Amino acid sequence: MNAILGFTQVLERDRELDTRHREHLAIIDRSGQHLLGLINDVLDLSQVDADQVALTKEWTPLREIVDAAVVAVRPLFDSKGLYLREEMDEDLVAFCDPTRIRQVLLNLLSNAGRFTKRGGVYLRAWQEEGSLMVSIADTGPGIAPQDLGRLFQPFQQIDGSIRRRYGGTGLGLCISKRFIELHEGDIWVESEEDVGTTFSFRIPVA
Repeated sequence: MNAILGFTQVLERDRELDTRHREHLAIIDRSGQHLLGLINDVLDLSQVDADQVALTKEWTPLREIVDAAVVAVRPLFDSKGLYLREEMDEDLVAFCDPTRIRQVLLNLLSNAGRFTKRGGVYLRAWQEEGSLMVSIADTGPGIAPQDLGRLFQPFQQIDGSIRRRYGGTGLGLCISKRFIELHEGDIWVESEEDVGTTFSFRIPVA
């Protein structure tokens, strides 16, 4: 898949291509990126299930992890006119795998941005009784109580129209849950229909 995407990008730089061909290449690139994301999600899930994920923990400022995740999702929020606000202490640090925690934040922020049509997302982080706490609250449509229990199961989405309307594989939350549990932490969700949804997680600071 990386080879296909690489050749696509090479062709896109060909100045002799006309507009129609460039549009077709853009479609191939978008579809390839979507499929690559699905492949990576399945690989991540299979590695966790097989106990083959080794965390690389180091003392990391949370600000570095948050900034990297926010930069990645900012275009999505800007394209929809949504706000993305943060409230966190600048001196927050944790002994964690920064790559895995960044992936959790990316999954949660991307989901919040995709499902929210108006308003935006509020990210809050703080330390509490030896744990690093993070919450991501959106002003999206909310989730019915009977659907909350399915969110962290693999390939699960609220209904069949969700994937068609918003995209996604139904693996992001499941993988996020596994990564947080590997850090000996917890992740949970609170939601009210027509008001919004808040995903929260905690991991030990040390």
